[in-house]
Parts: sequence; structure tokens; C-alpha cells
Amino acid sequence: MSKIKLSLISITILFVSACTTFGTIFEDNSIESRVADLLSPLEEQNQPANIQVDSHNLYVLVYGQVPNESVKEQVSQVITDIPEIRKVFNELRVANPEEVSGFSDTWISTKVRSSLTAEQGLDSKRITVRTENKEVFLMGLVTRAEGDKAALVARNISGVNKVVKIFEYID
Repeated sequence: MSKIKLSLISITILFVSACTTFGTIFEDNSIESRVADLLSPLEEQNQPANIQVDSHNLYVLVYGQVPNESVKEQVSQVITDIPEIRKVFNELRVANPEEVSGFSDTWISTKVRSSLTAEQGLDSKRITVRTENKEVFLMGLVTRAEGDKAALVARNISGVNKVVKIFEYID
């Protein structure tokens, strides 16, 4: 079997197991870019702020820090006009982004991903992990049992203050 065929089979298996189509992946990337473009001026006008966006299966997570509740509300209003978005999770916190440790968050995400991978009966490829200020956000297409198990695993990681489930359930 040629290397190209083997690569195509591997890629297909990866995406089929993740229950996400190429079109959805493309649309998620497009949504992330459009949301970031729409929010960039708002972020620049309201410093200090750090606004991050992730999209998974047309569910959008907005997280980071903003200077006040008004900016948080404006973020939600700005992105409501994107018709492809199925649901928005505005998890922005009123805080100073300069007081958030990116290194600590990266380390927590690494520990959570590793623990999810090692967990029996859990397909970690279907779960996206993001950490912001010691809050872990879990996104993906999972069964309720898998979502609960993933959240429990994440909660038991040292340094995690909170776990937010943003799952789409397939059962």
C-alpha cells in the first residue's frame, strides 16, 4: 500500500473517530477567524484585555479576561450575528490578564490531556482542552458518561480550580 493511501486512511480514521466532518472543521476554523476579527477592535479599545476564541462543532467558547462586565456583554452581542454558530459559551472573566500565568495554564492543560489519554474507556481524541487562569474548559462530541468521566479526571489534576464542560452529547 502506498504512503499516500496509508496517510489518507489514517486521516480518515482520525476524523471519523472524532465524529467531525471536514466541512465542520473548516467551518470551525472560519468561525474562529471571523470572531477574532470582530472582537479585535473591542479588545484593543478596552485594555487590559485578553480574549481567546475556540470553536468545536460550531459551539464557540470565548474565554480570557476583560476589564468589566460591559465588555463581556459587548462580546456576546458582537458575535450573535454569525449564523453558523450553534451556541456561544461566554466564559470571559472580569480580571487583569497580566495577573494570569500562561505557563501554569499550559502545564495544567498538558497534565489534563495526558490523564485523559491514559484513562480507560475514554477517547481523548474527541476532547479539546483549554485552560485559562486555572479553569479547564472541555469541549467535544462525547457521550454523557465520557463527559462526566473527563470532567472528573480534570478536576483531580493538581492546580485546577474549576472545570467547565462544553460538550455536545451524542447519546
